[in-house]
Amino acid sequence: MDAGLPRALNPLAPSHDTAMHVPAGSVTSHWGATGRGYFCFTTASLALCLVFAVATIMVLVVQKTDSIPNPLGQFPLKGGNCSEDISCILERAPFKKSWAYLQVSKHINKTKLSWNKDGIIHGVRYQDGNLVIQFPGWYFIICQLQFLVKCPEHSVDLKLELLINKDVKKQTLVTVCESGVQTKNIYQNLSQFLLEHLQVNTTISVEVDKFQYVDTNTFPLENVLSIFLYSSSD
Repeated sequence: MDAGLPRALNPLAPSHDTAMHVPAGSVTSHWGATGRGYFCFTTASLALCLVFAVATIMVLVVQKTDSIPNPLGQFPLKGGNCSEDISCILERAPFKKSWAYLQVSKHINKTKLSWNKDGIIHGVRYQDGNLVIQFPGWYFIICQLQFLVKCPEHSVDLKLELLINKDVKKQTLVTVCESGVQTKNIYQNLSQFLLEHLQVNTTISVEVDKFQYVDTNTFPLENVLSIFLYSSSD
């Protein structure tokens, strides 16, 4: 039978050559358009989630603070930008029941750090390097330390620990001064924060294993321990 007869009987049927030779560009364009569609959809979804999360946080903050009171006065801590910013935040904050902001003592001779007694303390007691809680509730605890390491011929591990009643609750560890690398001085910042429910007479302290590297000269106002009562249990 003539090979052209089926094609003549069914002129609408696609030829074998047409079905087998699909331009590669059309497939690539199809998948490219689909990929771009998924990417745009995913990006839009993440953006909406981010907006929703930020809005939720703002609502919670507004509900918690309600209104920001006027400043009560000047604090004795002045100096670096970080210290001034934190002092301003504490000064204008609505939590007035219990909070503290202390700078590390210049005379460090043991792993447990001591703090200047002339810092900002309200509703908290300071004793032998410890902050002693006077009101129960949820507390934010923030510590920041600056280290200056004159590198020896070996690596050095710097560790910061936040302790509650002598138990380590949070810690940060970083290794500086790689072995075999010629480096004179390294500045290193370590910080840690904690949200914890604390009872009356609970103690808060900070320990560093390499206390000799804590830099109290270059940035003395940046070595701080701060706490505030976020939500009272009374």
